[in-house]
Amino acid sequence: MTQSIASEYANTDFDLKSTQPFDQLHRELLVSCSVLHYTKSDDEHWHAIIESDDTSSEAAKNIGQMLHALNTLSASAKSELKQCYLREFNIGFHCGDTWAYVHALPSELVKAIADAGCSIALTLYPMRNPDGSPKGF
Repeated sequence: MTQSIASEYANTDFDLKSTQPFDQLHRELLVSCSVLHYTKSDDEHWHAIIESDDTSSEAAKNIGQMLHALNTLSASAKSELKQCYLREFNIGFHCGDTWAYVHALPSELVKAIADAGCSIALTLYPMRNPDGSPKGF
């Protein structure tokens, strides 16, 4: 009998993409968040992945911390943020053997995300290989 793997919240990435560099935005987010990368990609667009410094196991807390960081940006950084064609909170989940898994966002947070001009995406990470064996860590 195989060991059951629970489904769980993994993390939330704040993904940014722009046709132009956003250096000021990058510098300001370095102060209040964890910038995993900021680079000009092969498609000639600028990409960044940012995470919350909060190690909470709740998407709402992580997103709330990043929204707070966005609200405290300078005018020039906010202008660069507005130029990004992708401003997306990508919520990741490890998908195990759980029949159903719920991880809710409060309506006030969903409204705050929309008010910030951002979208929400979900990424599901399978925790088993195609043969049913657990993925290695």
